Amino acid sequence: MPRQFKVNACLIVVLTLVFYLFWQVCKQQPALARVAPFTEDPYDAVGTFATQFAVFASFLSLVRAFRSYQPDTAGDSQRVLLVRGAYFTCVSVAVTLGADIVAMLRHPSLWVGLPAGALLAALIGGMALLTVLVGWHSHFIANKCRAPSTHQGWARAIGVSLLGMLIFVVYPESLRQSILGELLTVAISILLSFAIVWAWGMALAPSLERGGEDFIDDLWAIYRWLKVHMGHFSVVLIPVEKIAGSSFLRPIVRRLNPRRHRWNAILLCGLCIGAVLALVEALAEGGPGPRFALFAAIFVGIEVTGVLVGYAFLATPLGLFRHASEGKI
Repeated sequence: MPRQFKVNACLIVVLTLVFYLFWQVCKQQPALARVAPFTEDPYDAVGTFATQFAVFASFLSLVRAFRSYQPDTAGDSQRVLLVRGAYFTCVSVAVTLGADIVAMLRHPSLWVGLPAGALLAALIGGMALLTVLVGWHSHFIANKCRAPSTHQGWARAIGVSLLGMLIFVVYPESLRQSILGELLTVAISILLSFAIVWAWGMALAPSLERGGEDFIDDLWAIYRWLKVHMGHFSVVLIPVEKIAGSSFLRPIVRRLNPRRHRWNAILLCGLCIGAVLALVEALAEGGPGPRFALFAAIFVGIEVTGVLVGYAFLATPLGLFRHASEGKI
C-alpha cells in the first residue's frame, strides 16, 4: 500500500484515540459531566456506538494499510476500501458532535456562562476541527484512487440528517424515565445514527467497482505475519490449527463463517461484547448486584441491537465479508 495511504490510516487512528478520550473525559470528569447534556440518551447512545464503530473502523484501516498483499490484489479496490473506512470513521465522529451540539442547544442553562461550559464548547470545537482536517486529508487521498466518486446520494444524506436533527430536537426526553422508554430511546438513536453515517459515507466515498479482499483475508494476513515473525515459538500455533480444523469444530466454524452465513458470527460477536461490557460496568460500580441478570440482559440486548444495525448498514460499503460464491472460502 502506498505511503500516503498508510499515513492517512495513522491519522484515522489518532482521530479515534482523541475522540475516545474526548468522550470519556466529558462523561467521567465531574465538572464537565455536570454541564454536558449529551451524556444522557438519546445523545449518549449516539456517542457510545460511534466510539465503538470508530475503534473498529480505525483498526480495520490500520490493518488494510500495513498488511502485505499479493501483487495482483493490492489494487484500486483495496485503496477504495481503505478510503471508505477513513470516510466512515470521520462521519461517525461528526454525527456524534452534531448530536452533542443539538443537546447543548436544547439545554443552554446547563453550560452557558460557566467556566466548565466554556471548556466543553472549546473541546467540541477542537474535536470538530480535528475531524475536518483528517476528513480533508482523507478526501485528498481519495483522489489518488482511480475509482470514480459516486456523486450521488447527497439529497438522501441531507434529508436523513435533517430528519435525525428534527427528531433529536423535539424528542421527549421524559420517555427515558421508564425501562421501555429508555430502550425505545436507545433503539431510535442507534437506527438514526447509523443511517446518517451510512448516507453521508456513501455520498462522499468513491464507488467500488468490484470487491476486494475482505476482513477474513485481513485477519489471515495478520496470522501469517505473526506465524513468520514468531520464529521457533510458532510451534504453539500448530495445536491451535489442528483444533480449529478438527471434525468437531469444523461444522461450527462453517456455521459461523460470515461468507456463508451472514448473521451468525455477528450475532455471537454482539452477545460477547455486550456480556463483557455488562460485567465491566458492574465491576466498576462495586460488583454484580441482586438485579445483575436484568441489568446484563438489557445491556447485552442493546449491544446486540447496535452491532446488528451497524453491520446491516456498513458491512457492504466497508467490504467486510464477501459471499462464498465470490471466491475462496
